[in-house]
Amino acid sequence: MGPEIRRPHTAELAPHRRYFPIPHGVDGLASDLGLYPGEPENCRRSLRRFLPIFAHMGAMVAVFGVYRLEGRAFQMLAVIALAALPIHYTLPYRRKKPFFVAASIVGLVAVFGLAASVIVLGIAAILIGVCYLPISWRARAAIVAATALTLALARVGRIAPDVPETVWAVLGSMFMFRMILYLYELKHATKPEPLVDTLGYFFLLPNYAFMHFPVVDYRTLQRGYFANEVHATQQVGLRMLFRGMIQLLLYRLIYHDILITPDEVTSFPSLMLFLTANYLLYLHVSGQFHLACGMLHLFGFSLPETHHNYLLATSFTDYWRRINIYWKDFMVRVVFNPVAFRLKRRPQPIALAVATTAVFLTTWLLHAYQSFWLRGSWSFSGHDTLFWGILGVLVLVNVQVDARTPRRRTLGSKGDHAPTPHMIAVRVAKTVATFLTIALLWSLWTSSSVMAWLTMLRRAF
Repeated sequence: MGPEIRRPHTAELAPHRRYFPIPHGVDGLASDLGLYPGEPENCRRSLRRFLPIFAHMGAMVAVFGVYRLEGRAFQMLAVIALAALPIHYTLPYRRKKPFFVAASIVGLVAVFGLAASVIVLGIAAILIGVCYLPISWRARAAIVAATALTLALARVGRIAPDVPETVWAVLGSMFMFRMILYLYELKHATKPEPLVDTLGYFFLLPNYAFMHFPVVDYRTLQRGYFANEVHATQQVGLRMLFRGMIQLLLYRLIYHDILITPDEVTSFPSLMLFLTANYLLYLHVSGQFHLACGMLHLFGFSLPETHHNYLLATSFTDYWRRINIYWKDFMVRVVFNPVAFRLKRRPQPIALAVATTAVFLTTWLLHAYQSFWLRGSWSFSGHDTLFWGILGVLVLVNVQVDARTPRRRTLGSKGDHAPTPHMIAVRVAKTVATFLTIALLWSLWTSSSVMAWLTMLRRAF
């Protein structure tokens, strides 16, 4: 027999608070519940702080149901998240992420059904399994590319025509962009990534309600996991959920009660109404991204904001930095920085021009690639090409101007004076000009054709 194991006395554990005691009575329920051994301090539990968060989440889930926000799929996932949240909260730290993956798979089955989910899980196992093969990174990337090509043939019906349509949409939303980032991370990794981290990256619970999902960076997701105090992270998540809900309700109001059709544009005022309302329909995407990232915050994933006051952009580069921040970071990491680094010996204007052009060309191609997986068709068109081309040129010009302009000290820092009326007027003028230009380009992008767009402008003027 081995040595006798002595169970430590409660008094020996109490000073360290590294345990999860069973509360007794009201005082116990209101107290700090502490930590399991070896857990990070940010994981410390407290019913006094958690119960209001849980109650607020329950109230929002009720509101989602009353307004039927984002349809049946999101409402089901919101209920699953609400049921899983207290379990996830009380589990030991090492079991939290596996439980989150399990809850995500339950959400997948609940939304898409067992038959489609089994196919998705099988293909996901193949793609993830290839990434763990004991071969070179180039060989693994080549096998992933060959697998993607085979799946693309199946997407158009050349192979396995009986696969449900929903399988391709959910597979695309999970892997079409995140696999690029994951392979990029594997290329620079010094050791194998934990399997639970990989599964937690691809199986994200809110993903199954939103096929247009933010391009979450793998390393950012892992670094943000319980990087901040858990209750503070959950409160940020509640605020994001609330903002997303408000944006989606505004979108519904604009779409049903304010937006007019292009055929109703017969004057300059009606054109301004159409341009503004049509551009504000982007609140749908922004609202969905807030809901998705807000739900992830509830499970300890501290992520950056998805959008930052993009309607107040003062230039085209400022607009690019503010709208869909995850996409901008994605392009900077896998396109802009590698291209600019290769051209570091060239003059800066040439390196910036080539890298910016590569970013917008890649963005145009990847949006068509996204349309293929989600809808089954490539979205190449004249107005689509013009939109990305013109926006790319505007950002390119702004990048060159910004590179030649000395950086000014931010207003409000030490030694600065309050902004003058002239400075405020210039900023307002830049904001309005940027808004109107983007709104005009947005109407081109969402039009049925270039000729239809030009016809609408002729009627307006």
